[in-house]
Formats: sequence, C-alpha cells, structure tokens
Amino acid sequence: MVVKYKSRLQWIDALRGIAAIMVAILHLWLFMKQEMIDTHTKTSEVLSVFISGFFDFGKIGVVVFFLISGYVIPYSLYKASNKKFLISRFFRLYPAYWISILCFCLVSGIPAIKSLLINATMFQKFVGIEDLVGVYWTLQIELIFYISCLILHRFNLLNNDKFIVKLFYGLLFSGLIMATFRYKLELKLPVALLLGLAIMFLGMLWRKSTLEKSLYVNAKVFRQLIIILIIVLIPLTLLAYSKNFGNNEVWYRYLISYLTALLLFKLFSHYKSPSRFLTYLGSISYSMYLLHPIVGIDLPVKLFTQQYCNSHKFLFVALFWIFSLTASSICYYLIEKPCIRLGKRLSGLNITEKVVSTI
Repeated sequence: MVVKYKSRLQWIDALRGIAAIMVAILHLWLFMKQEMIDTHTKTSEVLSVFISGFFDFGKIGVVVFFLISGYVIPYSLYKASNKKFLISRFFRLYPAYWISILCFCLVSGIPAIKSLLINATMFQKFVGIEDLVGVYWTLQIELIFYISCLILHRFNLLNNDKFIVKLFYGLLFSGLIMATFRYKLELKLPVALLLGLAIMFLGMLWRKSTLEKSLYVNAKVFRQLIIILIIVLIPLTLLAYSKNFGNNEVWYRYLISYLTALLLFKLFSHYKSPSRFLTYLGSISYSMYLLHPIVGIDLPVKLFTQQYCNSHKFLFVALFWIFSLTASSICYYLIEKPCIRLGKRLSGLNITEKVVSTI
C-alpha cells in the first residue's frame, strides 16, 4: 500500500541536518588533530575518543544518510516514470555537485583535465579515478541505489515487499561473504558498497513497516530484520575492518557507528516537531556535505596560511562554521532550490508538492 502525502516529514529534514553536521565535525576534528593541536592533552584525547575513536561521527552521519535515502527515494518513483525520476534526480544532485567542483578548482587549483572531466560525471571511482573531494564516495553508492530502484521499478518489483526483504538479506549476507574474502585474501574489497545498499533498502523497509503500514513487513518482521542485521554486523565488521587498509580501520568503530545511526534514526522518527534551525540545516545539508571540506577547511588555510591558523585555532574553528554555513546557504538558495524546481518542471512533477529528498 502506498501512502500519498503532501507535507514534509520534518524529522527527516532535521536528521539530515544533524548527519551533515556530524560529518563536518569529524573532518574539522581530523584536520585539526593532524595539523594544529597537541593530541596528547587530556581534552584532545577525550574529544578524539568521542568524535573519531570509539565513535565515528562521519560514519554515523553517512549511515544516517543511507537510511534516509531508502526511506525517501523509492517513493518518488511511485508517482513518476523512470524518465521523470531521472530528470528530477539529475537536477537535484548534479548542479550543486558541479558547484563544489568549481569551488575546489578555485581554492585548490585546477586538477588534471581527465580527472576533472571524469569527476564531473560522479562515476569516477567506477573507472579508477580518485575523488577530487573525499566526501564524493558516498554519492556513487547513492547513484547505484537509484539505478537499482529504477530497474526494480521497471520490472514492478519496487513495491513487492517480499522481494525487497529478500534483496536486503541478499545484500547483507553478500557483504558478509565479501568481508570474509577481504580478510582471507587481504584485498580491499568494497564491502561498504554492499552494506550501504543493504542499509538503504532497510530504510525502505523501515518506512513500509511504519508509515506505509505494510501487511507483509509488519512490526514483527521488521524487528527480525533489525536483529539479524545487528547479529551479522558483528562478524562482518570484524572480518572487513580488523585489518588496516590505509583508512585507519578499527572494526568496533564501524560496528558502533552503524548501531548508533540506527538508534538515531529510531529516536528521530518519534521527533515530530523539530526546531526551525534543525529543519533549516536539513534543507542546506547537501550543500553543506559537499562544500565544508573546501570552503570550511581549505579556504581559510589558503587565505590566512597554515601557520596563522595554527596560532589562532578558535578563529579557524569559527571561520570553518561561518564559511561552511554561509556557502551552503548561498548554494542552496541560488543553485539547489531553483534547479530542483526546474527539474520538477521539466519532468512534469507537481512543483507545489513538497517531497522530501535525500542528502
């Protein structure tokens, strides 16, 4: 059963804002930890454990984004053809993404033309080209999820609850198998891709069990999904992330990040009337996610030099938030919002209907 709705899910907006801020906090902290502060002080040790040691704000934020995508994205396909969906998604994702690439070039210089052009497609990792900005990697998983939804929609499977449950389990246990090979062969296999897709389809099932009141994915079935996910996550993270492949992998940090993201999503689903500030952060969260490493970290260092920032740490932190929030707001109002409306107009969707989008 599909529920048509006109009003926004405000708790989703608020949660998107929180997720973007958590990712930004992690990147700010990692930069300061590497470049600016004494990591052996009591305060820095406590902050390090809280932000990037025991917990990992960035991973928590990303998993929350994946859950939101699953909760939201498939349902825009129910009222649109694949063509309309593609047009709408293109204008939602690419204009702000290209602005972030432009900002990168202005702040850090123009990279190799091949890298620049391929990064502009958002498919760079699929052809072995590095991301110009580290946060881009999650967008490629989002694209695979969109393509998966389009294929499922084409074959009338997207609203087949039994099939989606089987798909979730298939992705989850395929991730466990890949994690085993990653551990045994000591190869950096993309476990995060399969696990990320599983989390997105879990978000879809979460909505089916609550907002959509699915007859098949009832509360009991959904509890089973969550329990099995948690059980599988323990060996999966242990096998996939107990060996460091260059990203400071620690298996329990991954496990805790996924569990914390699930808990946050559950808590916010009961938070029906969030503050205007949180919903505003949600509206600019995509631009915030894309721009904060460039305008929040690279730009102040470029303008004031690394040595000056080292000597004025509080000023640097203030500039990080001022630059990031200002640039994100400008990008949202001048680029994102008009392009979203244009995409809806070109795709024939109702412009006045409020639809929750992903990051």
